[in-house]
Amino acid sequence: MAIMGYLDTHHVFTLQEFTRTFPDSVTDRNLLIRAVGNGRVDRVRRGVYVSRTGQFGHTEADPFDVAQAVAHDAIFCYLSALQLHGVLHNVVTVTQFYTAQRLSCFDYSRHTYVPRRIPSAPIDTQTLLTPRGFSYRVTTREQTIVDCITTPALAGGPESLLRSLSGMTYVDPAKLAGLIGSASRNTRAKLGWLLSVKRDEWAVPDALLEELKDSVRGGPYYFWSSRPPKDNQWVNKWKVYLPYPEQEMITWLNQ
Repeated sequence: MAIMGYLDTHHVFTLQEFTRTFPDSVTDRNLLIRAVGNGRVDRVRRGVYVSRTGQFGHTEADPFDVAQAVAHDAIFCYLSALQLHGVLHNVVTVTQFYTAQRLSCFDYSRHTYVPRRIPSAPIDTQTLLTPRGFSYRVTTREQTIVDCITTPALAGGPESLLRSLSGMTYVDPAKLAGLIGSASRNTRAKLGWLLSVKRDEWAVPDALLEELKDSVRGGPYYFWSSRPPKDNQWVNKWKVYLPYPEQEMITWLNQ
């Protein structure tokens, strides 16, 4: 049957994609429903399916493919951006992505998918091509740094984030400078500390560090938490409290 050939060659697909191949065919639609019923196909959520037949019988679907099928406008961010950039330190079972669609979190095959409303301010994105030949939209290295430093909890927490960022061997300081302009003072203080540590490796200009330093007068600012138990490791230059001893966090960044 033609439908079995389709299921043997399409691991993750949408109902829209299926009906383009089998237009106006009630029989094929019913066969798809039957395949879901007998376990040959998983229904991830309305209109999104994963084949469990043929070559896919013992293969888990790539979470990025599942997310992209659910939201065709998906822009992978936070942990997922770190993963696609090849620097994520920990193995995770969560996929995060920006989308203009109103979607709720969902689980599939012991994996959690977290859609996030795309920010109102412009974000810097790029398309990455994976070794499998698939392409995904993702926040750039620089945007990912700003996003994750702003909300470390969405990047696995301070240690996971800094160990991940240690794998970034290059960033574009000019892009970072452009993104920092709209960041809060708290984010600027954290970025100032981060960029001062990575100054030599990332070739961070002195002018950018001075600009950040001038913009964070006042404070105090907090890297992780301003609520009890508060961050309590003070870095005077950046007017920021760190959650762990500074030298320990620097070690994570330079491992």
